[in-house]
Amino acid sequence: MPYISLLLILTGLITGISLTCNDCPWIISYILFSIPFLFILKNKRGVFFSAGILLGVVTTYLNLTPPASHIMHHPYNTITKVAGTIISSKPSTFSTEYIVKIRNITTEDGETKKASGKILLKVRESQLSGYPSGTHLIIENPIFKNLQPPKNPSGFDYIRYMERKGISLEVEAETLKKCPQLSILSIFHNARDILVRKIDRELLYFPEEKELLLTITMGKEKVPYFLQSSGIRSGTYHLLVISGLHIGFILLFLRALFIPLADLNNRHPKVLPAFALIVMWFYAGITGFKVPVVRAVLMCSLFFTGELLERDMDIITSIMAAAFLLLLINPCNLFDVSFQLSFTATLGIVLFWRRFKLIESNYIKSLLLTSSAAQIAVFPLLLYHFGYFYPAGLLNNIIFVPFTGCILILSIISLIVPVLLPFLRVLLTGFIRGIALSARFSPSIHFSLSIPLIIAFYALCILLLYSPRRKIINTALLSVIAISLPFHLLSLNQKTEKIEEIYFLSFSEPSVVYIKEREATVFLADHYRTGEIETILIPLLSRKNVKDITLFYTTISYNHTATLNTLRKRFNIKKVYEVEDIKDAPFYPYIDIYYHKTYPSLFEFIPYGKQILLSGANVEAAGYENGTVSYIIKKDGCSILISPFTGTEISEKVSNKHFDVAYIDDVKKAKKIMENLSSLRYNYLILPKNYKKFDKLQEAGKNTLYLKHSAVKVLCNQNNISVKYHYQH
Repeated sequence: MPYISLLLILTGLITGISLTCNDCPWIISYILFSIPFLFILKNKRGVFFSAGILLGVVTTYLNLTPPASHIMHHPYNTITKVAGTIISSKPSTFSTEYIVKIRNITTEDGETKKASGKILLKVRESQLSGYPSGTHLIIENPIFKNLQPPKNPSGFDYIRYMERKGISLEVEAETLKKCPQLSILSIFHNARDILVRKIDRELLYFPEEKELLLTITMGKEKVPYFLQSSGIRSGTYHLLVISGLHIGFILLFLRALFIPLADLNNRHPKVLPAFALIVMWFYAGITGFKVPVVRAVLMCSLFFTGELLERDMDIITSIMAAAFLLLLINPCNLFDVSFQLSFTATLGIVLFWRRFKLIESNYIKSLLLTSSAAQIAVFPLLLYHFGYFYPAGLLNNIIFVPFTGCILILSIISLIVPVLLPFLRVLLTGFIRGIALSARFSPSIHFSLSIPLIIAFYALCILLLYSPRRKIINTALLSVIAISLPFHLLSLNQKTEKIEEIYFLSFSEPSVVYIKEREATVFLADHYRTGEIETILIPLLSRKNVKDITLFYTTISYNHTATLNTLRKRFNIKKVYEVEDIKDAPFYPYIDIYYHKTYPSLFEFIPYGKQILLSGANVEAAGYENGTVSYIIKKDGCSILISPFTGTEISEKVSNKHFDVAYIDDVKKAKKIMENLSSLRYNYLILPKNYKKFDKLQEAGKNTLYLKHSAVKVLCNQNNISVKYHYQH
């Protein structure tokens, strides 16, 4: 298929998938499908774009519509047994998650039926955690559960993520039976086990080095935390996840092996491509056929297949063909972050090599531009998906990319020649220490990009790097840029609309966020888990286009290193309010010298009963008990109580008072306290869970919401108050 025709059908396929998955009105799909037919008489290639849209719509519909045999169409309470095959496994400290492809089910009347679909199987017993991919299982007395949506706004949408993998149900089981059947996956897993045991034996007393080697060479379902954190901050995380780069190193090693066999290769030029195909797919097998590896192997396979068939295949054509096949097999791959990053990085590298003729350049220049090409290519996607980017990766990759190649190639040789293992250990130790040191001094860029701006960026890159000579392509790219920029400005205007709302988040510690336009007043503890702030709070504030934050601590703070440090990386902290009780601490003059001495105007101590006016709301520190601070927010005639812990002092203060919303995270069970709380009145009560200690408290009203279900959203406007869950569970 000609280059332009393949590009058009791939573009149409992506358009069709995007329209279908985003529930676009059918009329828009019809118009986009029909327009190219108007130009068929002038340019018949337009039909490829229409065919691509049709393929995208049809394949996405078939992929998202479960067949009649799907397990979702069977009553769950009648299923007593499920038989299936493990596709992948993900072990953790206390449980193991298997993705199981179902073959058949048995109902309570003893009838066995064929069934299809995938389930997420969770087991907690350690003896059930060692089953490899390809194992045939029988699950007895399964307990089916629906996947749960995110509790917090801007939280990770687990349902959408799993549905795109074809998984719609979660199953728990205590009894599993293994069926002794041989499969291709089990053969590869046995080969992997042999290699893993050898690595365990050789690096028995070097646990960190062993984990790094297994991660780089064999791939792991989850990168170890000590590597994950350093890899992200140093911009080298992609080196820890097996991808096309690792396949490239293996091909480089294979070509080096064939150098002494140059005469054989000249006489039989198909030997190397055939051998490379076998090795690459075997390597993909022992890594568990992970999607990034399969993508890279598929791209290389198309290229080598062209050599075997004695037909020249352009590298860009092979990239597009691989993307087309993977999207045709599973259209939801389009929304997979690793899919987007791997193809974008590969295409960026290829375009840079052609534009700057890197083959003719020296090694240092080639490595520098190759690293820069990959980083620039994925830069907008990283900002869009994660909201941050570490520019240190541009320099770090110049060092660590060849470092990774040496580790991968030397590990292969060391398995054959064990005498080289000491050199491999030195490389592994150097890699770990290097990325850890780099991560300590690696600043980050935080920014949010819109989809129109990303499209305009890539259109400009293609225009500058590819330099298409055809006038129609240049015109099309310029048109894309001209259309995308107004849409970006429109999205900015939508973000700056007046927003005034309060969120009670489902966190490990009490947390309340009041957002008004671009400012936020947040009530947080100082010992928050950094992960909760980075994955829930920061995305929420970024989506609301918040720039400035006023922070109230709900705990007495002694270090300011968790909550404040994390928020300062992304937002402008206008003021931090603390209660005066902190001055009574015997070690007060010595706490947090850095912050109090460096930013004295940032902190302000507030006495109890004093009201502070912020963004149209009055905030009052109500009292301090059990290491926590309670607050009262008054806005537009509405009053809100935030009480992380309610003891004698707080209960007396709120006794016989009325609040529109009362958020109580914990109470001390004492007769006097319960008597005080029994006189508390409210319109809405927010509790963490339905604990027995809250029974008396709930008797005062009927509207009670629990944060274990979802975050609670409150809208206050001119004496009217609206309270509801973030989602309706």
